[in-house]
Amino acid sequence: MDDWLTKYRKGSSLDLPQLIHDDYYEAIKLTYNAGKLVSSMKLLLSCIDSLAYVEYGDDGNPFIAWLDMFADLPSLGITPQELWELRNGLVHMTNLSSKKVRTNKVRQISFRVGADGSYGRDGIYFFDFQKLIDVCSVAINGWIASYNAEPSKFAKFIERYDQTISDSRVATMSKAAP
Repeated sequence: MDDWLTKYRKGSSLDLPQLIHDDYYEAIKLTYNAGKLVSSMKLLLSCIDSLAYVEYGDDGNPFIAWLDMFADLPSLGITPQELWELRNGLVHMTNLSSKKVRTNKVRQISFRVGADGSYGRDGIYFFDFQKLIDVCSVAINGWIASYNAEPSKFAKFIERYDQTISDSRVATMSKAAP
């Protein structure tokens, strides 16, 4: 397995946009363009989870904290808490009804592709998936900029990013024993 630090080093810095693209956005785009929209959404939510962990570790709810800090979800008509509950339903049960949604503690949301405008229907608020991808791209750029503004964050970034895996950084084994 190639060392990702070596692969993405550019002079004295890391090419974080390319790293995030290769580790997350490539698969998100492939599944989205193939019409595998639920799979694509799961990958996007997993990307947020991973980047939030890299930023905040296990303190509190990193997913919500990361979105609060970097993403303009109000422009989609949704909150970080609502997206967190969508994530819980999709990732754990492949449905839209997390425990908090079922008990009416958080509004139920889902995503749509196509028709203009976000809207509610049958108690579910639908937001535009492509616009969420765009909002997350802007958020990731802001997150990366925070590392340029605060280089001392890189040590924790490397420590935590080393703990994540991706298709571009997964170890492969030959059939022969070492």
